Amino acid sequence: MNEFDQAYLVPDGTDLQGIKDAFVGHYEIAEDEPRDLLRRFHDTFDWSLYHAGTVLEERSDGSRRELIWRSLRGDSPDLTWNIDRDPGFAADLPPGPEASRLASLVGIRRLLPLLEVHTRITTWRLLNEDDKTVVRLELEQNRYEDKGRERRGPISTRMRLHSVKGYEIDLQETKRLLQEDLGLSTNRTELLLEALAAAGRKPADYSSQLDFRLDPERRADATAKEILLHLLNTIEDNIPGTRANLDSEFLHDLRVAIRRTRSALTQIKDVFAPDLVERNKEAFGWLGEITGPVRDLDVYLLDFNDYQASLPEALRPHLEPLRDFIHAHYGAEQKALVEHLDSKRFRDLLREWRAFLEAPVPERSVVPNAMRPVKAVADERIWTMYKRVRKEGRAITPASPPEDMHELRKSCKKLRYLIEFFDSLYPKQEVRQLVKLMKVLLDNLGNFQDLAVQADHLRDMAQRMRDETHASTDTLLTMGVLVGHLLEHQHRAREEFAQIFMTFDSEEHQALFTSLFTPPKRKRKGA
Repeated sequence: MNEFDQAYLVPDGTDLQGIKDAFVGHYEIAEDEPRDLLRRFHDTFDWSLYHAGTVLEERSDGSRRELIWRSLRGDSPDLTWNIDRDPGFAADLPPGPEASRLASLVGIRRLLPLLEVHTRITTWRLLNEDDKTVVRLELEQNRYEDKGRERRGPISTRMRLHSVKGYEIDLQETKRLLQEDLGLSTNRTELLLEALAAAGRKPADYSSQLDFRLDPERRADATAKEILLHLLNTIEDNIPGTRANLDSEFLHDLRVAIRRTRSALTQIKDVFAPDLVERNKEAFGWLGEITGPVRDLDVYLLDFNDYQASLPEALRPHLEPLRDFIHAHYGAEQKALVEHLDSKRFRDLLREWRAFLEAPVPERSVVPNAMRPVKAVADERIWTMYKRVRKEGRAITPASPPEDMHELRKSCKKLRYLIEFFDSLYPKQEVRQLVKLMKVLLDNLGNFQDLAVQADHLRDMAQRMRDETHASTDTLLTMGVLVGHLLEHQHRAREEFAQIFMTFDSEEHQALFTSLFTPPKRKRKGA
């Protein structure tokens, strides 16, 4: 049986006594003592559960707490857990298939409270002539509270209809009275969505993804400001979660937005004054530097179980001191990061950058590409970077130094960012195909570079652990085995590069790049 058999919306201002009076002559009504229910709705910062068409609701009535995970469409059974603490990470929930399903959606992101709904429930029991309860009506009076935005207020009153086994005819009669005599309409609106709307919020109001709808004829400088303003919003959205270290993805999204900002500044060329570009390139480079140490430690902690799993079982326990060492140094690095985020330098950078981006572009500009249509600039920049990637990739041989692979990776990132910035100017299907192609190549180059960096860092940590007497001989030897495994994987990535780049550089993909991005030749002066 469902949790309830029907839900109705009670319009604002409805006289509840009038609803009771509608049952006179049909049933007696016994009213139970009202009870209060607190409902908290949870999702990740990037709305993983909402995007999956689900809602996670916590209910507490003072005696017990439970989590209810349900479909927005109502097309699958609810899943329920009893809990004794605030939900955080999916991995912290009682183990089982339900928690595993939830973890597959939210990953490493923390479940955060969206808002609260305070519900007062009054139960009316409809009694027949034998004083038997034949139907139960629960009247829910709801008020939302959005603590983060300090907003609160009433939302709809709802009536939920519960059947009693053996009295199905009375259930149908009650539905008739509510619908035909009282004119109540059935309610299909999810309570969370109603509360969000009342609070002036939209679901899925944050995404780290780029989703522009660019006008190909708009000036390039104005379009560049639009792109950079979106990236600044992403940076600012992730600062509170990074400062509080709620989960590692806040810092990750922050750093991606910083990298994209630097790329947009330097790769959407000649739309802003050179001194402004250079100044802010350095400023956002500083942001990349100050956020790097904590991110490095995050990566080691996120990959730690995989590190252990790659070792012979007998060696795995000897790696635990490395985890302890990382945790021991994490607090100091996080504290240093917060101090940077709270600094005047950081606040001034964001304030001045926002002021520039929100200011209208000048009516006239002497910067070469500023007033040109953005589509023409995008064609040229993507085509130029594509040719660089192709040239650098073709020059790499088995004898090429690792630095050549690293330079190619940087060029590939610039190309991918340019395509993502301007993807709405081109056919969607073809652009998605190229972004997927770029991702495969970048994954290979990234593995090659990152594995070398991780191996170097592990050697450095092994030295520091030995100097600080935090590691036994067994731990140091185990870390040596791990470094060896990382270098083996790096070597494999290097061997795989040639085939991956050959696929990228195939005639089919060359033709696709050419058809999409070959810029028309600029008219000669006087032509």
